[in-house]
Amino acid sequence: MNDKIARGRKALELFENPETRMEGLALLKAEAESGNVHIMCDYGKLFNTPGAPVTQNKDEALYWYKTAADYGDDRGQFYMGLAYYNGDLVEQDYAKASMWFTLAGEKGYPLAQYYLGHMYFKGNGVPKDTAEAMRWFTLSVDRECNEARISLGDIFSNPKWPNRDYRYAYNLYKQAMDSGFPDGFYKIGMMHYNGVLVPVNFIQASKYFRSGAELDHAGCCYMMGKMYYLGEGVEKNMAYGRRYLEVAIQGGSIEASEFLERVDIENKEKKWSGSKSTLIPIEVLYTPDLLERPKEANLTRAQLSVENTEVKKRKFSFFRK
Repeated sequence: MNDKIARGRKALELFENPETRMEGLALLKAEAESGNVHIMCDYGKLFNTPGAPVTQNKDEALYWYKTAADYGDDRGQFYMGLAYYNGDLVEQDYAKASMWFTLAGEKGYPLAQYYLGHMYFKGNGVPKDTAEAMRWFTLSVDRECNEARISLGDIFSNPKWPNRDYRYAYNLYKQAMDSGFPDGFYKIGMMHYNGVLVPVNFIQASKYFRSGAELDHAGCCYMMGKMYYLGEGVEKNMAYGRRYLEVAIQGGSIEASEFLERVDIENKEKKWSGSKSTLIPIEVLYTPDLLERPKEANLTRAQLSVENTEVKKRKFSFFRK
């Protein structure tokens, strides 16, 4: 193994261990400053990660990304593209983002290919070109990028897509799910809930949603909360339902917030029966927000237990990508 790679891995291992974190930080700094391109992005990312044991400094983060990128490092080029895409470290510039993503994507960096797929699909920073978008999405999927699997599945499950293919979408979602990607559990769960390609099966859907909820997926928490309220696939239990919905709301689920508000109003008016449920339209499988602004995957686990009254604290990792 290359000595620089080995030293970089050692530094990361030390840093991830709370007992040796400061030793690991010192080693990360030393390796980055010595020209170890394999560690520059990891070190730079700390300066844009709240809670990291360094003074937050966006210029410092950008410096290390740019240094790695100038060395020709595909990861550094990806992070430069991401900085211009998000506009968090520099002024947002889709054209520059596409330039950096292309450099990384041509080297085979899956997330860069995924972002290029979105940019060509929407025409952000590049001419809108569906064929080119599909090419980049496919390249990313071939490299087992779960974000690309979900986005490509969303495209092929869109009723308006001329080449709609629910089976292909299902297979993409399942690949993501089998690799532990939270969105995969949600998408497969929704197909079983709505009876898309497979028969309606609330019990099976609830199993997928529960697994996704344990991975801290807000959509899965919302669906589990809804199903507990309505007794769909699980024994009706409003206390459990409320707990799941509250976790979903904490995760940013607007649907969970609206559902809980509606439930509370109906309870107050004594009109809530809970005897029937309206199926969620098939169109919900196609989520345009995923095609508007992709986000980095968050694989942080949270152990959500309906038998306990508290949600355990979520684990945190500085290095997710």
